[in-house]
Amino acid sequence: MSMIHKATRTRGFAAVKHAVLWFRNDLRIHDNAIFHHPSVLNAERVTPVYIFDPRHYKMSPFGSRKTGKFRAEFMIESVNDLKDSLQKLGSDLNIFHAKPEDVLAKVAGPDSVVVCSEEVTSEELRVDDAVEKQLLAAKSRLVKVWGSTLYHPDDLPFSMDRLPEPFTAMRNTIERKSKVEVRELYPTPRLPKQQGDAEEAKAIASSALKSTPSLQALGFAEHEIELKADSRGVLPFKGGEQAALARLEHFTNTALKTYKNTRNGLIGADYSSKYSPWLANGCVSPRMIYWKTREYEDSHGGQTVHTYWLIFELMWRDFFRFYCAKHGNGVFKLEGPKNQRRQWSRDSKLIEAWKNGRTGIPWVDANMRELQATGFMSNRGRQNVASYLVHDLKVDWRYGADHFESLLLDHDVCSNYGNWVAAAGLTGGRINRFNMSKQASDYDKQGRYVKLWCPELKGIPEKAVHSPWRLTTADQQHVNCVIGQDYPCPVVTPKKYDNGGGGGSNSRSAGRNKKAKNFRGKGRVHRGRQQDFYTS
Repeated sequence: MSMIHKATRTRGFAAVKHAVLWFRNDLRIHDNAIFHHPSVLNAERVTPVYIFDPRHYKMSPFGSRKTGKFRAEFMIESVNDLKDSLQKLGSDLNIFHAKPEDVLAKVAGPDSVVVCSEEVTSEELRVDDAVEKQLLAAKSRLVKVWGSTLYHPDDLPFSMDRLPEPFTAMRNTIERKSKVEVRELYPTPRLPKQQGDAEEAKAIASSALKSTPSLQALGFAEHEIELKADSRGVLPFKGGEQAALARLEHFTNTALKTYKNTRNGLIGADYSSKYSPWLANGCVSPRMIYWKTREYEDSHGGQTVHTYWLIFELMWRDFFRFYCAKHGNGVFKLEGPKNQRRQWSRDSKLIEAWKNGRTGIPWVDANMRELQATGFMSNRGRQNVASYLVHDLKVDWRYGADHFESLLLDHDVCSNYGNWVAAAGLTGGRINRFNMSKQASDYDKQGRYVKLWCPELKGIPEKAVHSPWRLTTADQQHVNCVIGQDYPCPVVTPKKYDNGGGGGSNSRSAGRNKKAKNFRGKGRVHRGRQQDFYTS
């Protein structure tokens, strides 16, 4: 099976003197479109650049640091890894700590081109506009190439502004009606040897940072810097392309064979792929995961429910990127893209209780504490804590999205905000309201996960671990966990719902026949459902 993209044609593109590669959320060498644009292939000189934008580390209007410590650390590791890889190719990465619009035109110089991956959301597009304005003034230009999704938009049977909704409609269109193919991988790039304008190259290098900025330089306080990832976490995540490819190799060879059965787990490294932090930062491409999975199928008797479901998760990621391209700023507005008005609370006590895992609902608290301590939370957990915040506490959903943006290692603006606006029931589809009691019983029946992250509950018997407030005062005292003293009282009275919110373990079953050769289009997904928080 061929995995490598044919060489890009360069005829018809005028050679440019200087091409700047502006890396953003594409921190890798493999399968990276920016290396293969004709203007880069024809350039006399190529200058790779990464810019730490100080705006990404400021406090947001909702009270969170836009990029939290764990994600900033992961990003620094990823940039360092990219720099090492470029040096092995005879190039280097010029690193800056500034606004891109204040740097790129100066780095590029006149009659040059800056090439970057295309983004679709408002903040990134505003920066693009500011960069382009400065480049035009210098008689240079900005070129954006698509490289963030499994399926290329040009290959789809619909334009992004006519994206079929909900996800199932898009999936059926791709799988059943048109059978869109995934493009092959780009080859390892060959960068031109630096020649001519040696003085200009030296000037750029001298203006760049000697190394990635420290957390302190990015604005983190000492108490934030001292925070270490909790050893109870599922995986010691390390940023960078090399770590991403190692994880891909490990999971494919050891755990892909049972993925569909285990992906709703909560404890341990291999219940799910956990590719999402590397996908979010572009350390691995979705096509690389796809072709590695196809390679596995070829050597293991063909497609299985497990390999199909992993690709299915990559399709969810595509859906939210296309969804954000279609709906623009509507995804970020309180009323959502369908302009649905609701009454929302902004009660700071409720928000802080939720953020800190002090709601008095063990299932919610355990997930929120894991996020705070590690920068990670399972897909199952994310759907539940989102539902709890917006449907039980009735808090403005943007506080939840903002908190996730700050803390998640794998924050991807499209997947995060697309999922939160859907969780809030503002996308026009079915409202997915989860029953906390049922979800906890289905996915943590014995309370192992809850007791791991809420150790004050360790003495609570299994039958009461998810509702400890139901124990008598005497029983609470007997197990050394008095509600309201050792563990908080519920901030709202828990309710039971007729609709379990798709919470049963079979709600997204893709069928039972593991020997089937083709699972396309056969997964049972709730009609109208629009949530899947990350590529798990």
